[in-house]
Amino acid sequence: MKRLGLIGLALICLLATIGMALPVSAASSYLRGDADGDGVVTIRDATTIQRRLVEIPTPSFDERAADVDGDGLNITDATSIQRYLAQFENIYHIDETVTIPDPTTPQPTTPQPTRDPYELPVVPKK
Repeated sequence: MKRLGLIGLALICLLATIGMALPVSAASSYLRGDADGDGVVTIRDATTIQRRLVEIPTPSFDERAADVDGDGLNITDATSIQRYLAQFENIYHIDETVTIPDPTTPQPTTPQPTRDPYELPVVPKK
């Protein structure tokens, strides 16, 4: 019985060590239009933006998610959410998840063909 307890303890320590060694992604994401951060886009998000604009304290506010059109927080953001909720055209992709990549992770690039600087340009024949 004592041996089983030691094996269990060793297993827990091993799992904890593995868990600490796994890389954690620093990428973050948010739901566009979810200004109050509750996970859904509702009329409360438009109201939260309006409250923020007139400087009424808002307990939880995500400015990235609230700025749906990307030009800074203004009344157009609240109006765009209202239009989305009224099922008008969703030009700002409200209620879609936006993922911000980790800036330390190198982005894949396409290699550009190298060209000899002394090479003459190709002139097509007529």
